[in-house]
Amino acid sequence: MKAVITGATSGIGYELTKILCREHGARIVGVGRNRDKLNEVKRELGECFQPMALDLSRFESVNELYREAEVSLGEVDLLVNNAGFGLYKKITEHTAEELASLITVNFTTPLLLTIKMLPLMKKNSTVVFVITAGVHVLMQSLPVYGASKAGLHYAVKALRRELSERGVNVLAVYPGVVKTSFHSRAGSEIGEGLDPGKVAREIIRAIEEKKKELYVPRYLSLAKVLTLILPPFRGPAKETGS
Repeated sequence: MKAVITGATSGIGYELTKILCREHGARIVGVGRNRDKLNEVKRELGECFQPMALDLSRFESVNELYREAEVSLGEVDLLVNNAGFGLYKKITEHTAEELASLITVNFTTPLLLTIKMLPLMKKNSTVVFVITAGVHVLMQSLPVYGASKAGLHYAVKALRRELSERGVNVLAVYPGVVKTSFHSRAGSEIGEGLDPGKVAREIIRAIEEKKKELYVPRYLSLAKVLTLILPPFRGPAKETGS
């Protein structure tokens, strides 16, 4: 298997990278912003992992990643659009730069990257979009993140139909709250959360079974029909100084 994974240095992306390298013999181009963390993963996993430091808020990064995949892999069996970030802020508290970066990284770049990679993807290849089960509720504490992911959720449904004509499977993943550094980077902390390794294994199983959607835990799929009665997601309470 030859794969491109964004957000490969932490959380779900790191777990996917590790499992695919060690247990499936995959060759992976892994993307992250932190060069030191990428090098740590490289030392851990060895030749199966090709690190690439990119800022996915830059449109040019899509072309750079395509060129690397073309040279290092030749073709792509699996593209995982996993990178994303949020901010625990009201919409009115976001700067113009924050709004633009959030929407680009969470919504625009995954679509652009998928379009760009298509020439390298043959029939029976798979594109994975890690979205969030939160698209079915009002993410009151992460409103711009929620809006960007809701837009991706909508676009992926249309994209799935388009890519089916090419024989490319599209898997949309809707995890609940996952225990990763996402929340601390976003400006808050969580207590409990899903094990990212468990989520990664569920994703790999769904890829193998050519599924179209995956909710983790699976009962969250009920959110699709309970949207109108579920309360808003307010997220963990922020700690305030004394």
